[in-house]
Amino acid sequence: MATINDVAKKAGVSKSSVSRVLNGNFEYMAEGTKTKILHAMEELNYTPNSVAQSLKKKSTETIGIIISDISNPFWSEVLKGVQSECTRSGYTLMVSSSEEKAEKEEENVLTLKNKQVDGLIVNTTGKNNGLFDHLVKEKYPFVFLDRFTEELKADTVIVNNILGAKRSTQYLIDQGHKRIGILLYPIENRSPRIDRLEGYKQALQENGLPVDDELIKVCDTTKDSGIKATQELLELSDPATAIFSTNTILNLEALSGAKKEGCHVPEDISVIGYDDYPWVPLLDPPLSTVAQPAYELGVNAALLLVKRMNRKRQPKPKIIQLEPELIIRESCAPPK
Repeated sequence: MATINDVAKKAGVSKSSVSRVLNGNFEYMAEGTKTKILHAMEELNYTPNSVAQSLKKKSTETIGIIISDISNPFWSEVLKGVQSECTRSGYTLMVSSSEEKAEKEEENVLTLKNKQVDGLIVNTTGKNNGLFDHLVKEKYPFVFLDRFTEELKADTVIVNNILGAKRSTQYLIDQGHKRIGILLYPIENRSPRIDRLEGYKQALQENGLPVDDELIKVCDTTKDSGIKATQELLELSDPATAIFSTNTILNLEALSGAKKEGCHVPEDISVIGYDDYPWVPLLDPPLSTVAQPAYELGVNAALLLVKRMNRKRQPKPKIIQLEPELIIRESCAPPK
């Protein structure tokens, strides 16, 4: 079996030069030197021909994706969609998580770029606009997924969260509810949270109902914060008769908070959530919720990125907005 030394000897170069080619660090290497090394690798069968070919065309046929929370079940379905399209298009996928930290996001972007990935799919923290503006200026291909920033013009695939929130709030209003609480996590430049709150407000305003700040509960990300917020909504002098929860964890904590207050869902309080999974119909009661097309999000993001990477003339940034679905089960009823 050939070794790196054999390749270096055959190409008439140093071992370090061969290593640079293998690692993709050949930007400042003479074209003739790189070509000799690649020919030597092919003749000695040191690496598979596909790898050598990818080095020749300066493509690793690899896509990187950075998501905010790898433990969130929503992202497992998104990743299935991304992986499906990557496989169909002949790309491998490298996955990393920012853990909702701006510095970790920046580190991931730079690491994946250094690994020569051909493009990135990013569920941004919303706190690194300067970094992504630099990527735009250097024409490095990337796609924002699920979140976006108004300040940057970049390819984006999102769900229409304003529509999802409006539909769920409107459904509660149609049931006769006027005191509708909302549970959400801190906004922090996160576009889905901004849009879900906006959709909730729009539904109230379009029906002549006031936007009451005491019904808007911004929960911290610690355990049971949604339980406490739900209890507070139920203990108001004019309590909420329905709750719109905007997150999977908050969905569960809303149900738990109602139970701790001795309230039955939907007899005493209606609850409608966000995100749908196979176990949601098994909750007691089965939860009405807004289902996001997670798999389709992933497929569309990968497809959009592959198209941009393979075009010589770069088109204007494209925004793809998918529509959520309101699924009605047994957790909502008219107020008493």
